[in-house]
Amino acid sequence: MQPERKAVRIGLNAGDGPPPGYLWHVSFLTLAHDEAQAILDQAQYAHVVDEIRALASENDPTRAETVSVDAIETYYELRMKGGALGKINLRVFFTVLTERRRIVILGVIKKEAEGQTPVWAKVRTRVRLRRLLAGEFGIVA
Repeated sequence: MQPERKAVRIGLNAGDGPPPGYLWHVSFLTLAHDEAQAILDQAQYAHVVDEIRALASENDPTRAETVSVDAIETYYELRMKGGALGKINLRVFFTVLTERRRIVILGVIKKEAEGQTPVWAKVRTRVRLRRLLAGEFGIVA
């Protein structure tokens, strides 16, 4: 019998990292981690983690100056393409819990077509956000 996996895990804590430290805590849904692992190789995954660290270093991650962020409904997407990702056009969906200074990664997709974010990805992310805020994934510490 395998132990039950946590639905939400800690990615990094504010204050950790190179001085002056990250300004935001980062947590991620295990579902989002699994999605990224299915799309990316080890080097690409490390690149995405570096981009999330840059996001956690921003004063306001919803208006980031060092990475590309867009608002989608009531959450945000971190947009990445090229470089270590090659031809992969990646989107990392997240929400910001301002009162807790926490970024929560909700999902990851490989965007296949130009234009807007696919409707299925918006619906899935909206459901995950609603479940997170309702406490269904456990406590986001």
